[in-house]
Amino acid sequence: MVSGLRILAAVLQIFATVAVLQVLPPLAAGVYFKGFVIAYGLAALLRGKYDLFVAQHFVGPHDPARATRDLVRGLGIRILIRSTIACAILLVVTTDLDVMDVYLHPYLQTYLPFVLAVPFATLALYLANVLRAMNRTLSSTLVATYSINIMILLVAAYADGSVDSLLQWLSWAFFAGTVLAAGVGVLITRQVFPPEPKLAPVLWPEVYAASARNGLTGIALACLQWGPLCLLALMGGEIQIAHYAVVTRTANVVDFLLPAAILVPQSMLLHSRLAGVMHSEHGKLLVDLAVSLTTTTLCVAAIAIATPWIVDLYGSPYTGLTELFVLLFATQWLNGVGRPAIRHLAARWHFPLIRRILFISMTVAIAASFVAIPTYGAQGAAISVCLGALLMNGQAVQAAFAGCRATARS
Repeated sequence: MVSGLRILAAVLQIFATVAVLQVLPPLAAGVYFKGFVIAYGLAALLRGKYDLFVAQHFVGPHDPARATRDLVRGLGIRILIRSTIACAILLVVTTDLDVMDVYLHPYLQTYLPFVLAVPFATLALYLANVLRAMNRTLSSTLVATYSINIMILLVAAYADGSVDSLLQWLSWAFFAGTVLAAGVGVLITRQVFPPEPKLAPVLWPEVYAASARNGLTGIALACLQWGPLCLLALMGGEIQIAHYAVVTRTANVVDFLLPAAILVPQSMLLHSRLAGVMHSEHGKLLVDLAVSLTTTTLCVAAIAIATPWIVDLYGSPYTGLTELFVLLFATQWLNGVGRPAIRHLAARWHFPLIRRILFISMTVAIAASFVAIPTYGAQGAAISVCLGALLMNGQAVQAAFAGCRATARS
């Protein structure tokens, strides 16, 4: 059942992409996916420091006095307020632009649903991140992808009219999907976290201060994740955005399938037997990385083998993107292989080390984007993302093993 839901998430992702590409020509599809960048890029920026707070207190053996429904709800309300204020400021700016520059009116109409979606997307992705931190990866996928992809499929199936009207319908479908995703996220987290214990009121100032200390590092995390794509949206054309979005939505399917693949060695007790043999922390990390390497490689290989058939569904404008597929599949592979090391560092939270890893990776990714995007377009953005993933995961693996050695010596 669980594996079936993961496969269904992957199918919905692919067919929602196909639905968009069937009703919108590449230029309009690029405009549409720019809206995704606006919503998700701002959402990442607004929730970055809270994602780090969640990683610190929810990954691994968490403190039950902190990892409570009360804390999740309180931070969620704070995030919703912050993102609503940001949304209101954007609406004021776009209203002024609409009045002063009439020629921008069609663009502003298209992006209005994406701006309105920012608070709901931010809340939904924050809750999805909380669920992922608690190892509820299926619930995280349900919150992050199901609602939006289902709404896109429904609207694409029944909407009719000109390209402009279809673009408007799909934009509002995204908005409706984020609202539904936020609601689903609230319902699921209420089930995951028991109502008690309540967070002591005296701890709230400490929580806010702790999350505030993550501010700059949270911005670095958001820039690492979305910076190259935002720069592509600014420096590249709509066609380039459409190509990048199509390939990255295909590559992201690996994330849906990977937890199911990891369940195979666990169901055979192979993972636990190997980890049991390795009594040291170093050995257990080695086993985790070996299992992650094997399962990620198999998942990426499976999606890569299926890619020619998937591209046939996308249509002829999206053929000939082999280099882009290779780069973004490589990024998914790096993130999948390095995930145990990332969780290891989060569970043993050493903030200066994590801050250094994120800042170095972000700086290289953004610098590479400024150099590569004007020349190579979408491929330049993919190169930058891949470099950032290589540096982040490489540093994480090195730091995790260094920490294990230091623990063994002490």
